[in-house]
Parts: sequence; structure tokens; C-alpha cells
Amino acid sequence: MTESFIVIFLLGLFAGFFFSVPIAGPISILITSNALKGRMRFCLRTALGGAIVEFFYVFIAVFGLTSFFGYYQSLIPYILIIGSMFLLVVAIKIIKTKLTIDDIQKEKVVKSKLKNTGGFRTGLFLNFTNPSLFLGWFTSSFLLLSFASSIGLNTGGLDIMMHKNVKSIEEITGEKFEKLDELNKEFKLKKQNPESEKTLSPIILSLTYAATVGLGSYIWFYILTHFLIKYKEKLKIQWLNGLIKILGLFLLGITGYLVYEGIRLL
Repeated sequence: MTESFIVIFLLGLFAGFFFSVPIAGPISILITSNALKGRMRFCLRTALGGAIVEFFYVFIAVFGLTSFFGYYQSLIPYILIIGSMFLLVVAIKIIKTKLTIDDIQKEKVVKSKLKNTGGFRTGLFLNFTNPSLFLGWFTSSFLLLSFASSIGLNTGGLDIMMHKNVKSIEEITGEKFEKLDELNKEFKLKKQNPESEKTLSPIILSLTYAATVGLGSYIWFYILTHFLIKYKEKLKIQWLNGLIKILGLFLLGITGYLVYEGIRLL
């Protein structure tokens, strides 16, 4: 029992930390741009809000509550459009940001509560209105748990649960995850019966994995926030403003894509 718990705990931390590293998603862009402004409290609260939503998405994906996805699927177009409108406002605010030398010299870390408000609900809303997050964690968890099982790690049967979940999602969506099946064969998923092994219950392992994914994600953004704030003074003010605007434009591009996807799915 202890072995499967430790394996799942470490796999969740690994997934949450390293899969959050690429600065390409809305949460990453928002945290990076605000860290460069010195808004540490806002960034950490945004990361916390995002991590909580990730916890629920990952738990649903791993434990197999796929019936929820059936209801959620019909709302995806509307969620995409609503989320894109919110992102549009955020992107415009980021693009309009203009730091000055005084901003950098006076306040390395912005302590004003007024300037740090809204981070937690922003993180919650950004991740909740990002349907691709569920499928992203669904896919990555399936591959990670299958790979872990293939090299002999005791996943407590979660790899087999994920294999069944793939089939359930295929039935709901009517789409075939051919690439996942190919990779699954490559990893040679073990067909052992988890009930015959001494292991914790699936719900405890699923909760552990989901919680540590959220924790790993938060740890990464905590480190990123502190790193950017600590070393932002070493960058030229023009570079900081340029980087923030590039991030804002990239977020604007994501907004356009989400609007397109939302309209296409209606």
C-alpha cells in the first residue's frame, strides 16, 4: 500500500510541476506578465486558483467520472466564448501595461492590496473556462501512468482505470484516440488485477494524484514568480515592456483561437 501511494504521490508532483513549465497557456502568461510588474501576491493567488481547478479536472479524468464530461461537453462552445471574452480584457490590460524606471526602483514587490486583488478568482475562472485543460490532463495522465506501469512501478491500478476511461470518453465523444492506443501498446500496459494486490483504494490514489498535480503546479508558479521578481531589475526597462507586450499579444492570439473553436462547435 505504501509503495503505490509513494509512486502516485511522486508522479503527481512530477506531472504538476513539469507540465506547467511551458509559458504558453493563459495562466502562465498572466502570472509571468504580472510577476514582471512585481505583483507577487496576485501571482500566487492566481496560481492557487488555477491549481484548485486542475485538482478537480485531474480527479475527474483519473477516477473515471466520465459521465460529468458528457454534460460538460455540450457546454464547451459557450464556455469557450465566455472565457475568450474574459481573456480579451486581460490581454488588452497586459498590452497596455507600461513600466517605468520608477516602478522598478520604488517597488520591487508591489505590496498594495488594491493592486493585488482578484488573483484567486482570476485563476479559478481562467482554468475553468479552458476546456482543453481537461483533455490535456486526461491525455498526459494516461500516458504518464501507462509509462510508469510499463517500467514496473506500482500505480495501484490507476493505469488500468485510465485505459477504461479512454474507452468511456471515446464512447461519449464518438472520437477514437488512436494515438493513445498506439502509445498504450508501446508501453505494454499491464493487465494485472489491482484488487489482487495490496494497495490503497482507487479513490484515495486518485485524490492523491490529483492533489499532488495541483501542488506541483503551484510549486512551479511559486518558483517562477519569485525568480522573475528577484531578477527583473537586471533586465532593461524596454525589454521588460517588450516582453509583457509580446505575452499580451500571444494571449490575444489564444483568445482569437478560442472564439473560433467556440463558434465552430456551436
